[in-house]
Amino acid sequence: MNSIQSDIWRGGEKWMVNAASGLAGKGHQVSCIGKENAVWLQKAASRGLEVLELPIHADFDPFIISRLYRKFKRERIDLLCCNFEKDVRLGGIAAKLSGVPCIFVRKGLSLIYEKLRYKLAYLYIVDRIITPAHFVKQNFRKFSWLDQDNIHVIHNGVEIPDTSAFSKEKLKRIAGVPYESKVILGAGCIHPQKGFQYLIEALKILHQSGNKVHLVITGGGDPKPYQDLSQSCGISGFVHFTGHRDDVRELMYGADVFVLSSIDEGLPNVVLEAMGVGTPVVAALAGGTDEIVADGVNGFTVPVMDSLKIAEKVAVLLENESLRKQFGDEGLKRVHQDFTMEVMVDSLNELFVKSVHENLKKNRNSCKSE
Repeated sequence: MNSIQSDIWRGGEKWMVNAASGLAGKGHQVSCIGKENAVWLQKAASRGLEVLELPIHADFDPFIISRLYRKFKRERIDLLCCNFEKDVRLGGIAAKLSGVPCIFVRKGLSLIYEKLRYKLAYLYIVDRIITPAHFVKQNFRKFSWLDQDNIHVIHNGVEIPDTSAFSKEKLKRIAGVPYESKVILGAGCIHPQKGFQYLIEALKILHQSGNKVHLVITGGGDPKPYQDLSQSCGISGFVHFTGHRDDVRELMYGADVFVLSSIDEGLPNVVLEAMGVGTPVVAALAGGTDEIVADGVNGFTVPVMDSLKIAEKVAVLLENESLRKQFGDEGLKRVHQDFTMEVMVDSLNELFVKSVHENLKKNRNSCKSE
C-alpha cells in the first residue's frame, strides 16, 4: 500500500512495483493499493498486477478503513506492506481489525520521530520494518521503543539491462550536446534533496579550470531555479534538462560520468542503475551510498554538499579513460553480485514467508494460553 500523490513516480514507487511483481512471480497473490489515478498503480497494472484505487485523503478515514477491512477479510490477506505512516493509519488499522497476521512498513529514509503517534503505530500496529540500508537502521537505534530485531535491511535491487541495443549517442542527441563533448549525468526528481546546486557549482569549477564538459540532469520537476543558477554561474549553455524520461538507463549508458549529488538518501537507486550499465560514478556520501560504492575501487565517494570535491573527482575520471573503464567494470560486477532484482526479491520472499509463519504460530500460542 502506497498513498503517494497520484502523479509521483520515484524510487519508493519503483521499489513497490518491482517487489510486487517479483513476489507475484514467486506464486503469491499480490494486490497494489493506492490513490485514484496513481502513476505507480498504472505501472503495476501494466505488469499484470491487481490494483485497487481508493479516494485516499484524510487519516483515520472510516470509509477507507472499512473498504480495506472487507477486502483483507474476504481475501484472507497474510501480509500488508505499507509505505507511509498514513498507510499504517488506514491499511494498518484495517489489517489489525481483520486479523492480517503480519504488517510491515518499508522505510526508505530515516523518517520516524519521537512523537506519540509514531510510538502507538510501531508498538501496536506495525510488526516489522524493512529498510534498504544499514545506515537507515542505525539511525533507528536512537528510538528505545523500537525493537531492533524487527528491523530488517534488504538492499534495493535493479534490473541489469542488455545494453547491446543501447546507443551511446542518444544522451547527447536528446540534450543537444555536441558529439565530441564529454557529458556528466545527474538523475532524480528536481528537488533540493538531490543537491543539484552542488553539481552545477562543480561544473562551474570544472569550466574555470578549462574543462568544458556538459552536464545533463534528467528527472521531473521545475528546473527554473537551477536554470537561473546556471545562468548566474555563466554556464547555462552547458547545463541541460530533459524532464522526466522512461529511458534513463540508456541515458546513463551514454554518460562519461554519473554523479550523485544528493544531501539525503536511503540507498540511492540511481547509483545502482548507473553502475548496472557500466557507467563510472562519483557519489556523495548520502545515506547508504558507501554500502554500494567502495571509494577508489568501483567509483569515487565525496562528502555531501562539496562542489569542489565533486569537481576534483569528476576531473580525474574525465582525464583517465582506463580508470573510467575500470570503475565501470567493477561497478557492474558489484551490482551483479549483490544488487540484482533476483537477490532483492528472494530476500523479501524469505523474510515475508518466515514472518507470517512466526506470527501465525505466536497468535495460535496466545489463543491457547487464554
